[in-house]
Amino acid sequence: MLVPHIMSGQTVGVLGLGGSGMAAIAALHAAGVTVFAHDDHTVKSAPAHGTLLAWQDWPWQKLDALVISPGIPHLHPTPHPAAARAAAAKIDIISEVEIALRAAPQAKLVIITGTNGKSTTTALVGHCLAAAGRPVTVGGNIGVAACALDDPGPDGSIILELSSYQLETTPSLAPAVAVVLNITPDHLDRHAGMAGYVAAKARALIALPATGTAILGASDKFVQQLAKDCQTRGITTHIVTPALAPEGRQHCTALVGDHNAENAAAAAMVLRNLGLAEDDINRGMATFAGLPHRLQTVASTGSVTFVNDSKATNGTAAAKAVAAFSHIYWVAGGLAKEDGLDPVMPYIGNVEKAYLIGTAATQFATILKGHCAASIYDSLHSATHAAFNDARNSAAGGTILLAPAAASFDQFANFGARGDVFCDIATALCHPQGGAHA
Repeated sequence: MLVPHIMSGQTVGVLGLGGSGMAAIAALHAAGVTVFAHDDHTVKSAPAHGTLLAWQDWPWQKLDALVISPGIPHLHPTPHPAAARAAAAKIDIISEVEIALRAAPQAKLVIITGTNGKSTTTALVGHCLAAAGRPVTVGGNIGVAACALDDPGPDGSIILELSSYQLETTPSLAPAVAVVLNITPDHLDRHAGMAGYVAAKARALIALPATGTAILGASDKFVQQLAKDCQTRGITTHIVTPALAPEGRQHCTALVGDHNAENAAAAAMVLRNLGLAEDDINRGMATFAGLPHRLQTVASTGSVTFVNDSKATNGTAAAKAVAAFSHIYWVAGGLAKEDGLDPVMPYIGNVEKAYLIGTAATQFATILKGHCAASIYDSLHSATHAAFNDARNSAAGGTILLAPAAASFDQFANFGARGDVFCDIATALCHPQGGAHA
């Protein structure tokens, strides 16, 4: 656990009792901080430490900081009332990640962000370091909350994936390496538009010290401008493209597609900066198993393969999945994002038919009319079954791809729940007598 002893004796409010909130409470308690906690929803169990109390009843005159969970707005579109009160009282509004950094870990800190690909890149860096026997911990917006990580020491590395929400509320950032893969429209309501979203992502780079290293993709105008800004500041800056992916990536089925080639190139640049040898980088990449819900091959039968890319919650992410395969039977839909299907359309020739679900189904069907066959279904179950029937009756077979290009919240709790259902359906269709995922 990363314990912020520097905060000993303070009084802190924690808003939101999900994984990050609970981790913050544990670390603050270990540091000797008095903690008051609140969640807008009924919690299954009170935190082991701290006082569970409605935020209105906290001792606001004594609060030194408010730790806010990333899913709770502190500025836009409307701040949570507790955040508004904290701002009015000039009380610091910080993230759980900030608590971890105030513990002053000795390990090198690597920050990875971007609209798409950040989880894969973060996990890939961590995997390659661990495979080479290097001390490393991985977390943040992926897996383990930052506070719950252990410090691997001065010879180790802490690899943190950070969202735009976390970047906005983590003022103590001072990474040795910062990666911004790409920036495309997403979460614009939380940042009051694209300019605010770009500014949030840019915090990872602005926080770099003079000795730091910036690694950026080359796929959009926003990261290109950020690269120029870093170079103007005199920061060591690397721009990565798919062509720079290391050889080991070619032997990894979890890293198919040009977008994953660029992720691999960024990961390799991080690893070189941390002193990993090229042979170790290639060996690590060749053995990377990938992440659930990100171009995850889950089952196959005959010439039909099911691929779960439920994490593709916007058009840009879905486009990368569609570009990576041919003979696609595409399951898509949900709550549409700002970019809709525009990024997918240049690759629509790879799609045999689209099977549309959710709130965006009618909108997506209209967009696809004249470009590819499309039908609307009332559930993920019916859409996937229809796609399977068509694919197995095709001489060429094909890939049944769940790449929704939309959020999941109209039908599922989150993209993970949506992907799990797809995996279960795929397994049942490929192994009707039962069996494990391929």
